[in-house]
Amino acid sequence: MRRPWLILLLALWLLPAPGSAAVARKKGLRIYNRTPYILTVYVAGVRAGWIKPFRTAVFNGLKGGYHRVYVASHYGSASWGPRRQLVPGSWSLTPPANTKSSEDLEISVASRLYRQHRSALTACDRLAERRGEDLRGLRASFEVSVDADGRGVVKVNGESMSSRLLSCYGAVARTWEYPAVGSPYSVSFQHVL
Repeated sequence: MRRPWLILLLALWLLPAPGSAAVARKKGLRIYNRTPYILTVYVAGVRAGWIKPFRTAVFNGLKGGYHRVYVASHYGSASWGPRRQLVPGSWSLTPPANTKSSEDLEISVASRLYRQHRSALTACDRLAERRGEDLRGLRASFEVSVDADGRGVVKVNGESMSSRLLSCYGAVARTWEYPAVGSPYSVSFQHVL
C-alpha cells in the first residue's frame, strides 16, 4: 500500500528551508575578481587564499565584524587595500585605473588562452600528422594585439610549417575571447609541437 503523504513528508524534510541559500550566501567574505590577474587575499596579515581571474571566491571561517583585508596580484604589480571590510560582506575588485600593459597581465592572459585552447591546437596538429606532415621540433608563435574593448587580432607564425596547418591555427585563434581592461595590450606565446 502506497503512502503518498509519507513521500511528501520525506521530500519536505529533505528540502532546504526557505531562504537558506540566501543565508549561506551571506556568510563569510565574498570577493569578486573582475580582473585578469590571479589574486592573493590576506586577512589580518595572514594569507587566506587566492582567486583565479574573473572568478568569485568565498572565504568562510571568519568571525563576524570588521577585518583588515589586503589583496595583491600574483606577481605584485597591482594591489587593493588594506581596507576595513565587514564580514559577512563582499568586495568587488576591478583593474586599477593606472594599469597599463603589464607583464603580470600578459602572463595571466597568455596562460589562460593556452590552457583553454591547447586541445584545439593539438587537434590541428593531429590533422597535419594524418596528412603526413612531419611536425617534430616545430613551434608556432602567436602574437595577439587586443584593443581597449577586448577585440583581438592574432598573427600566427611558424617556420617550416605548411600553410594548411597555419590556417588551422588561425581559424582556432579567431574564436578566442580576450578580457577588456580599458587599455590596449599585447600577448605572445608559443605552441611547441
